[in-house]
Amino acid sequence: MKRLVLVLGLLSLLAYGCNKGSTNSSGPTTSTSGSKHYSIAVIPKGTTHVFWQSVHAGANRAAKDLGVTIKWQGPQGEAERGQQIQIVNDLLTQGVDAVCLAPIDSNSLVDTINNTAKQVPVVLFDSGANTDQYTAFVATDNRKGGQLAGQEMLRLLGDSGGEIAIVRVMAGSQSTTEREEGFKEIVAKNPNIKIVSEQYGDSDKAKSQRVAGDILAAHPNLVGFYGPNESSTVGILNALRDVKKNGKMKFVGFDSSEDLAKALDDGEIDALVLQNPVLMGDKAVRAAVAKLKGETVDKNQPIEPTLITKANKDQPAMQQLLRPNLSAEDLK
Repeated sequence: MKRLVLVLGLLSLLAYGCNKGSTNSSGPTTSTSGSKHYSIAVIPKGTTHVFWQSVHAGANRAAKDLGVTIKWQGPQGEAERGQQIQIVNDLLTQGVDAVCLAPIDSNSLVDTINNTAKQVPVVLFDSGANTDQYTAFVATDNRKGGQLAGQEMLRLLGDSGGEIAIVRVMAGSQSTTEREEGFKEIVAKNPNIKIVSEQYGDSDKAKSQRVAGDILAAHPNLVGFYGPNESSTVGILNALRDVKKNGKMKFVGFDSSEDLAKALDDGEIDALVLQNPVLMGDKAVRAAVAKLKGETVDKNQPIEPTLITKANKDQPAMQQLLRPNLSAEDLK
């Protein structure tokens, strides 16, 4: 009988030891060494553009360095506000420890952000929202980016100015609205420049191309175009190619992809304002983990934009922004 009691006691101790490292659905996993393993949701506006893939790479690099897990999930399109809200709710249900979010809309995501912040730390990245219920905001200085684009357009057109157009991105998107307003603020300094059309491409390359084509048809005297993000810039480029006007008018865009980098090389685009999305993803995850560890986190973490032109595009630092080195491992 004593032997049976001893065996049962040993089995109980073994079971206790095995359960020490189990996951608690309401918090981070605790390992046998007592260290915590955090799970961080990273929710972009979309997943198809090179910009978001670069954010993903930065988030993954930070996660590997910090020893945390990333749950990367974004909506199918960058206009899918409802789908983004559902993704936030689904990942919260799965038990993530913090949420890094690029809000599609500065107003429609407010309730979701506020409710999430009551449960876990929230880091906003790329684009802001009309609430202060977040741990940190990691984003490009978008107004400054628009101003850089405007200054370059002023330089390109000179005193004579002329008619120009903007293919805007999407109503309600704080980041791209600031880029558009920053651009307009600067070009208004030359009274000879007239913005004759501003239409939304809804963050869709094909729609942006159609919009740009319609603008070209309606305004035969157009001398310049501005695209405030990757999809609008690609759309304008393709519309200009359709009518054989690529390289024949002044064109300033925003963001990069392999096609846009080549277009800059080939003289089809005069300049691109670039962000550092890899750094953005890295900083967002680091801010979330720092908050979870009880460290002090700067609420505003702006990232400087960079203007790349024909004159500086071959510099190594510029090439890294134009053609970020993203490996398959970075995107897992």
